[in-house]
Amino acid sequence: MERSSTSHTVVSAPGKVLLAGGYLVLDRAYSGLVVSTSSRFYCVVLDNEHRPPRINVRAGQFPTSSSTWSYDVERQDGLVKLSSISSAAGRNKFIEITLTKALQVAFESGVELQHSLDLVVLADNDFYSQREQLGSRPRTLSSLASLTPFSPLPRPIHQTNKTGLGSSAALVTSITAAVLQHLKAVTIQPEAGPSRSIDLIHNLAQLSHCTAQGKVGSGFDISSAVYGTHQYKRFSPSILSSVQASDPLLPLLRSPDWDYQAIPFRLPKGLRLLLADVDAGTDTPSFVGKVLKWREENVEVSKKLWDELGKANDDLGEQLRDLSEMEKVSGYDQQIASAGRKLDPELTVHAALARISESLQLIRSYLQQMSSLSQVPIEPPEQTRLLDTCTAIPGVIGGGVPGAGGFDAIFLLLIDSTSVIEAVEHVWSTYKEMSVCPLSARQSDGGLKVESLSIPGLYDAMSRV
Repeated sequence: MERSSTSHTVVSAPGKVLLAGGYLVLDRAYSGLVVSTSSRFYCVVLDNEHRPPRINVRAGQFPTSSSTWSYDVERQDGLVKLSSISSAAGRNKFIEITLTKALQVAFESGVELQHSLDLVVLADNDFYSQREQLGSRPRTLSSLASLTPFSPLPRPIHQTNKTGLGSSAALVTSITAAVLQHLKAVTIQPEAGPSRSIDLIHNLAQLSHCTAQGKVGSGFDISSAVYGTHQYKRFSPSILSSVQASDPLLPLLRSPDWDYQAIPFRLPKGLRLLLADVDAGTDTPSFVGKVLKWREENVEVSKKLWDELGKANDDLGEQLRDLSEMEKVSGYDQQIASAGRKLDPELTVHAALARISESLQLIRSYLQQMSSLSQVPIEPPEQTRLLDTCTAIPGVIGGGVPGAGGFDAIFLLLIDSTSVIEAVEHVWSTYKEMSVCPLSARQSDGGLKVESLSIPGLYDAMSRV
């Protein structure tokens, strides 16, 4: 295929970091701060003249034999049915369910699938651990930047370590949006702000993701993949809990009962979100189940802790917004730069940074209490020692364990200067208690994007056999 061909569509969706709101975001009484990342998941859709219609999907970074799926497309009693053609890769329910529901919406919108489609899905390197790809190279941001974009991975998906950026949500969202955009069932124009098409994609991606997971989750990861960085309050689970397989989808997706909130939000200029992959794994569903069980059994204590943590989370959001407003003040850039050396509470911007630092530390203390009371290692002692070491570095405003916490990742909020980043990298590279590897991702405000094949490395990666 030529790069200039018009027979293709490329859509990307970002990864996510739940900066504040872990566990609480499951409850509509509380909100969370979710930051989208510069690392993105891409879905490329290409026309294929094969008839009758068939959908071919390839996860381009993995061995072909274990990452290729093909489906014949049929309609029975008004419903789309995908019949899997024998595949050595086994079933991928996220891909299969997402395609089925996206095609159902297309058909309900009056779009007929006239020919086959080929899909290639590719993720920026940060979604998967790059320790093996780095080999003997130092675990630094510059080493990560030297890796091939969409670096080939040697093992099947289920044997590859993820980094917690929300790969399944970004996959589902990018496929949903790319298929509907390619078939002209929606028009994606993120720069124009919220629209019926964007909201429909969000609602459909939530439905597909929840169906594939077998439960109705909070949805913050899908919301971030669609809308970007924002303050999130979940939708009422009841809207999806009674959905039947035979129900038409468009009335559900356009229902006014979708009551989630996604209030735009961004990190202030001059700050950077820095992420690290810690060489240990966390079984998030197990963590969530145990914490929620403890909450049910200890209503009074947990309610008090939830409310205090919820207020701390909201305060952090307000303090970050306040600092963003200070960007208009003369001398803001100079004060941010000097904060990389030492905070002076007499300076307005520094005082605002100190309040943010205090809130991040308070949130950590509440999560440590939750860890102790529920006997779930949300911020385990090993992570506490690592985070305390990092937050003692001049220019680091604070940090924490993202999302459900555990052993596998940390985030830091710091002054975006070379000297501060290098100081953090030095601590990580020499840290003895755990193996720490940075991620190259940083914060990004944007959600869904219609892209082109000019994304560095994308065309070469999708052309691999």
